[in-house]
Amino acid sequence: MHTGGDQDTAAASEATAVELVYRPTPADVEAGLKARWRFTPHGRRARWTLPLLAVVLFAMAANKMQHGMTLGDRGVYLQLVIGTTLLAMVFLAPRLGAKKVHKALVEKQGEFRAVVTETEVTVGSTSYAQTLTWTAVPRYTETPEAFVLLSGDKYGAGITVLPKRGAQQPADVDRLRALLDRHIERVGKAPAQPA
Repeated sequence: MHTGGDQDTAAASEATAVELVYRPTPADVEAGLKARWRFTPHGRRARWTLPLLAVVLFAMAANKMQHGMTLGDRGVYLQLVIGTTLLAMVFLAPRLGAKKVHKALVEKQGEFRAVVTETEVTVGSTSYAQTLTWTAVPRYTETPEAFVLLSGDKYGAGITVLPKRGAQQPADVDRLRALLDRHIERVGKAPAQPA
């Protein structure tokens, strides 16, 4: 005997589903990588450790220069170069990484389609498809351009970027935000909504 409960649940899920159709850009990938740096334990640690190491190297170089060494001395020169490189990594790593990931993995796949329902998120292209339950992406953050879903591990290995420009209608962005808020935790502040 079938009570129709499964059909009712499926129908309700379809009624609240939000569909996005978009072609990913390097900026989308960068938004995901920046979210990983900001909202995962591993990323936060790297954001503080790299500048701290740079400061230590600069202090060591300054100390050597106070004791008579010059920029031409190998130790001083290397400390300054490595310190500068570490600082540059903090600011440039997401952008450079995004360009490489986009070119190597994302660009070739063309147009993407994402469907977010009450039970899951499905993202795919003509050559790729992945379905994630809410337990696989228990957190999200919102930028002015996208929603970034994050896996629960400390490295944030799983990132799913849902660009707002892919919404079929402007109201779908609000519906998607409401869906995410019902099922997973928001991290970070919400961007200001246009008046």
